[in-house]
Amino acid sequence: MEEKLKKVIDEYISSVNNVCGKLLRGLNESENICLISKMDFFDYRAKTKKMEYEVDGVRYNLHGKGCTALSDKLILDWDFGYRSRWCGIDPWKVAMSLKQNGCDAVEYYDGNIIKRACEQSVTDGIMFMQQRQYYFAIPENQTIKPNFPTEFDTLIIEHRGKKCFISRNKVIDRFIRKSNRIYNQIDKNQDLYLLSFAFEGKVIYTIPYDDIGYPENAIKIMSDNILKNVNM
Repeated sequence: MEEKLKKVIDEYISSVNNVCGKLLRGLNESENICLISKMDFFDYRAKTKKMEYEVDGVRYNLHGKGCTALSDKLILDWDFGYRSRWCGIDPWKVAMSLKQNGCDAVEYYDGNIIKRACEQSVTDGIMFMQQRQYYFAIPENQTIKPNFPTEFDTLIIEHRGKKCFISRNKVIDRFIRKSNRIYNQIDKNQDLYLLSFAFEGKVIYTIPYDDIGYPENAIKIMSDNILKNVNM
């Protein structure tokens, strides 16, 4: 992928993340609640059934799988992303947002051009596709190999003040095997889980977890199996 297009896409993702963060902060302040993640917002949305919001001059109109954010300075359209990501890359929504905001990269006003570049990036291993949207993969040089212990008897999971204890089992061992590389700055991400491995009552290893910084096969085990079945 050309560096210019990657920069444009990164800026689009950053803009979506920023307006979604602004929405959560506005809702938290106006309604005295504590929304931290996309899933928090989805739970709130399901309860209130609201389709329109306004925060600090930005109007949010929910539509189908996504949202349009409009202000005097900005127009953004996106579909909500895979797992905890606020958005992915829908080439035509990116192209439309670039055009409506008067981006200088006029060559990318054509969604077909963005789509071809994303498809080539998937072939090259730079991106991956989930649920009809594209996402940048974490480059290997931005990952580390975790030093999971071989001897432990309990996994302790902590999240937002809650804690659960799980005896070692084959599912946890499989998660460890699949977690061969993780994002080296995962501790800077928001809404992390903390995984602690203990032996005979003593914690011997601790590592953060989220559903972005790990390999997809490991995420499927932890998020879709282990976390789904514990009361967190």
